[in-house]
Amino acid sequence: GVCDKNGCDFQPYRHGNTSFYGPGSSFRVDTTKKMTVVTQFITDDGTDDGTLSEIRRFYVQDGVVVQNPTVTKVGSPHDSITEGFCDAAAEWAADGTNFLEKGGMESMDIAHETGMVLVMSLWDDETVNMKWLDSDFGDP
Repeated sequence: GVCDKNGCDFQPYRHGNTSFYGPGSSFRVDTTKKMTVVTQFITDDGTDDGTLSEIRRFYVQDGVVVQNPTVTKVGSPHDSITEGFCDAAAEWAADGTNFLEKGGMESMDIAHETGMVLVMSLWDDETVNMKWLDSDFGDP
């Protein structure tokens, strides 16, 4: 299949918040402890029948709900994935976004209607040492 190499992701570290997610108590979300990650698909009218307009994530750790941080590195403040965020992030990164080119939220909305399956894989990216996942490409 075709790989969506540069979709639209919300990665706090790369977008300027370097103290949100990592190992130890100095981080808001301590990766040395168990956590639950919740992803919400929010519609324009707040119902199951509305149009997808936002993808929001939060964490639960030690019984405390931790909201996604607000980042400003891509321009205006953002704390979730919206088409506005994807536009700003693509402009900031100067590499476009297949997410918007493939239909953005509207395509996700259609996919939700037809059914989706979560697939996870473990792999390594030797070229950039997986920095796309949890760092800034400029870091060593």
